[in-house]
Amino acid sequence: MLQVLYSGATKELELSGTRQGLLTLGQLLRGKSGSCDLSERPHPFPYERSLSKIAFREDPELDTASIITEDEVLRIQGGRKALDLLADNIEDFAREADASDHCHVDSPACDYIAPESDPLVIAFMT
Repeated sequence: MLQVLYSGATKELELSGTRQGLLTLGQLLRGKSGSCDLSERPHPFPYERSLSKIAFREDPELDTASIITEDEVLRIQGGRKALDLLADNIEDFAREADASDHCHVDSPACDYIAPESDPLVIAFMT
């Protein structure tokens, strides 16, 4: 199970899920393209809204990965190496983090993330 919460004021995203949900997302990102539906949460305070889907695709012409919110969809696109690094971070977090931990994935902290990307926090679903 996965959910993505979005704050319009800060453009920050929180991707949260069960350990297995996050591991499954990491594996999906290793494909050329795909999507997955998200669990939606009404009144996701302090966030503004819940997104309904993650859609991703590999673009061999890109060196980085972009993470952009469009309406109710979290769109991820990037070069293979960047998508694999994102998948590695999600999977490593799912395997190794404590239940109360979180992980920031944004530019410039992660050089494989495009500067125009929305800031992303990965956490476990509460």
